[in-house]
Amino acid sequence: MGWLFGRKRDSEDANELLRRYNEAEAARLAAMTSGVAEETAMGVSIRVPGSASLSVPSSSTTFLVEDVFTITGRGTVATGKVTSGTLRVDDDIVVLRDGALQARTRITGIEMFRKHVDEAMVGELSGLVLREKIAIARGDVIRLAPSG
Repeated sequence: MGWLFGRKRDSEDANELLRRYNEAEAARLAAMTSGVAEETAMGVSIRVPGSASLSVPSSSTTFLVEDVFTITGRGTVATGKVTSGTLRVDDDIVVLRDGALQARTRITGIEMFRKHVDEAMVGELSGLVLREKIAIARGDVIRLAPSG
């Protein structure tokens, strides 16, 4: 970094830094769901174990958690994107962290852009209102609970 005519000049543009961070985060989330090693934009190789501890078919519904917050009177809300399948209100789900079962709960509501819907399909950004207050965090994967 240096100074040029009284203004501080950054060695890296903020937009470029944000772009590299988003690429690294997308690679990390992709590796979490696929269970393979991936090279990120930052040059770091990551490997996340698959969900071998839970017998859920690979073609099942998958929801990647981006953010989690609590709404008073409603409960825990996990926001993110459906990457495969369809999630519906009253579906029983499991929360996976690093391939290990973290929690089981039920979806009590689905919201998208300030409207209530009954289902969320592939590619849709949505918020899942969960029945219990559970330990869920960014990067967790939500899948339909195995039946039986």
